[in-house]
Amino acid sequence: MADNNELKITAGKMKVSEVDNTELVNAIKAMRANFTNETQNKVINLALKATFFVPARIFKNTELVADKDNKVKFEDKQQARFLLISHPERGTYFPAYTSAELLKGFKTDQEYQSFAMRFADLANLTEKTPSVNGFVIDPDTDNLPFTKQILDGIKRVILEARKKAQEAGETASEESKPNITVSEGGEGSEE
Repeated sequence: MADNNELKITAGKMKVSEVDNTELVNAIKAMRANFTNETQNKVINLALKATFFVPARIFKNTELVADKDNKVKFEDKQQARFLLISHPERGTYFPAYTSAELLKGFKTDQEYQSFAMRFADLANLTEKTPSVNGFVIDPDTDNLPFTKQILDGIKRVILEARKKAQEAGETASEESKPNITVSEGGEGSEE
């Protein structure tokens, strides 16, 4: 399990029905059937927009907290510990599921809750957890890994695109977000 004391993730309620990753799942299947730069780029770009279901255990920690008048009281604060999966050769990963239905197949003896997390939050969690090698989309079915090396490459491309947009005086709107592309033999070109 990962324990991230300094990591702040925005939490909010989300209906399971609001998450639809059908297009991403279909793109992963197409990429597996015909692995090309084009099919890989489509998967990456759809993954960047996706919301995943991630299993975590919730703990309540009671802390002494001072209010504005310096009156001290006990306050319950919740802490999430994200569950991990391990591969004997490839290491430890966060499992990320494209649907709540697939998450039900996650095997553990521990009670857990599902967190809906955007790609960026999951990438940030991965970056801040040294003992984790990345995250895996649908580990029981599609088993698509996003290693730290791949995530670093994606982050670099996004930061470059933002820098170019700022230099050109543009504002980064939803439509002008970078279109990630992967070239053959480039850095991080592993499956």
